[in-house]
Amino acid sequence: MDQRADESCRDLLRSLLEDEDDASYLAYVHEKIETRDTIIFGAGPSLESDLDGIKDYISKKKPAVIAADGAAEALVEVGITADIVVSDLDSCPVETLIDSCNKGLVFVHGHGDNHQLVRAIVPQLACRKLGTTQVEPRQHIRNFGGFTDGDRACFIVAFFKPSRIVLAGMDFGDKEGRYSVNRYNVSDNPRRVLKLQWGKKSLEYLIQYARSIKFQNVTRHGMEVEGAGRISYEELI
Repeated sequence: MDQRADESCRDLLRSLLEDEDDASYLAYVHEKIETRDTIIFGAGPSLESDLDGIKDYISKKKPAVIAADGAAEALVEVGITADIVVSDLDSCPVETLIDSCNKGLVFVHGHGDNHQLVRAIVPQLACRKLGTTQVEPRQHIRNFGGFTDGDRACFIVAFFKPSRIVLAGMDFGDKEGRYSVNRYNVSDNPRRVLKLQWGKKSLEYLIQYARSIKFQNVTRHGMEVEGAGRISYEELI
């Protein structure tokens, strides 16, 4: 991690978001998450089968739906709009991010590798959006924790105190799902696979310390996540 580059992107994001209505946006997040069941979709290889298996649960039970980056596109394709999208802008199509701001809220993450995406995309997001960083926070740019979009989404949701977090599409294996790489179509980048390994460790750290929240894992395939018991679609429903 290049700390100076991260700090530079944090400051760029801060300048782009300085006029946003943080208070009302945070109130929206609290209303959607606090004391509620939540389901967080990663963009792993299990995403499509998980969506097919639990979309009726979402329709009937109305949990808060959170998408990590490109997972938001998969949700849209089956007629589901995420309440919250967590994105560093490298996978989710711009059109989906714009729609997600209009209908929900987007947490935009700035880091040393996405200056150009932040500069190009954030001004297009006209409605609800909040900024995050992985270095020291500044003013309204917050550091909730997390390493990848998937585990960062879990840290953000945990901060707002849900009763339960259900993981879906969170494989954390040695392969990425197609919704994780659709912007650049780089499916065999070893660095990205290493990030998934660190993302899993980060999530397991969160689970260990957020003991008031029940974590369950409905992801059909992929790695076991310590502290998040694996359940079937039927058990969830």
